[in-house]
Amino acid sequence: MPLRQALEICRRCHKLSPFCYYNGNTFVAVGRTIIQDVLRKLPPIEAQVFRSVAGHYIAGTVGDKELDDALTALE
Repeated sequence: MPLRQALEICRRCHKLSPFCYYNGNTFVAVGRTIIQDVLRKLPPIEAQVFRSVAGHYIAGTVGDKELDDALTALE
């Protein structure tokens, strides 16, 4: 599964709000687990930026463009 699609699934699950509390924290943690292998290959600052963008995307505070820009930077 492409990384973009995996992060989108996490975002959709967050929006469904299946739990009473901590939906953002739960699905952001799942997304960060998914991207761990990618982060290990990046310099520390780039890894932090990508981790932040991915987490904010899942939580819904940044949009598709920001995620697409971050994914493009990985290539």
